[in-house]
Amino acid sequence: MSHQRTLERPVRCEGIGLHTGEKVAMTLYPAPANRGVIFRRADLPSAPTIEARPEHVVDTQYATTIAKNGASVKTIEHLMSALAGMGVDNVQVDLTGPEVPILDGSAAPFVELLRQAGLRRQFAPKTFLKVRQPITVEMGTRSLRIVPSQRLKVIYTMCFDHPVLGEQTVAMEVGRDRYAREVAPSRTYGFVRDLDMLSRLGLAKGGSLENAVVIGEDGVLNGPLRFPDELVRHKILDLLGDLYLLGKPLVGTIIAHGAGHQLHLQLVHRIQEHLEAEPEPFSLSAAAVEQWVSPLLPPSRPLKAAVI
Repeated sequence: MSHQRTLERPVRCEGIGLHTGEKVAMTLYPAPANRGVIFRRADLPSAPTIEARPEHVVDTQYATTIAKNGASVKTIEHLMSALAGMGVDNVQVDLTGPEVPILDGSAAPFVELLRQAGLRRQFAPKTFLKVRQPITVEMGTRSLRIVPSQRLKVIYTMCFDHPVLGEQTVAMEVGRDRYAREVAPSRTYGFVRDLDMLSRLGLAKGGSLENAVVIGEDGVLNGPLRFPDELVRHKILDLLGDLYLLGKPLVGTIIAHGAGHQLHLQLVHRIQEHLEAEPEPFSLSAAAVEQWVSPLLPPSRPLKAAVI
């Protein structure tokens, strides 16, 4: 049997929000079993909390935003992805601003933060969501489908409207170690041609060559890329973060074509509908459980963070 996990100790970092451009400090705290991921706006009166649940998602335009009782937190997907990828079940996320810090634009700094905090096993069973039948959501030519399998696998295809990038596909079986090595380091990206539009929407105020892959007419302006297919790997990163709104690790094979945050959330809601019809926890093979309970590796590179 696998057990839930939380942090061994609190850990803190600072940065700016990708879309708000505001400075923010983030502190991750251990949380009791069965609590899930909870965001706390420490900068607001009474420090309101928002559970990272599908019903609290209020916006998926260029980021995933959650809100409750007038308080909101923007761009949660990279941190959520790191928590999912590293097998963290319960954590409280304190913020001094309205957005999770973007750091280098990937989930790698969050993975290092979790390694510095360490993980502690809790005396509560870890349950998984294993898909029993195919589920598909579509929006025009974009689609997202999950089918039954014994382990979590992702096949993600993006066709970029750019002569240098073209079509990219990544297929991988995702577990803790492979996530940390091959998914977490992939950075968010943006096109120079979209900057005016993002500015009009009041977005990307904190974006820079230091926290995003920026693509001009002739290709990447701030290369080299960390992976030849870094852009589609980042889509997998976002997908795993959005799916973790379900609150439990998911097991199945996910096939994505041109998906994004909005379609990710649609799949989350469809999975919820199936769970309501058949709410019993799913049993898993030992191999599937092993994907998420392998030993946590020590920190591999320096990070501007403080262990509290």
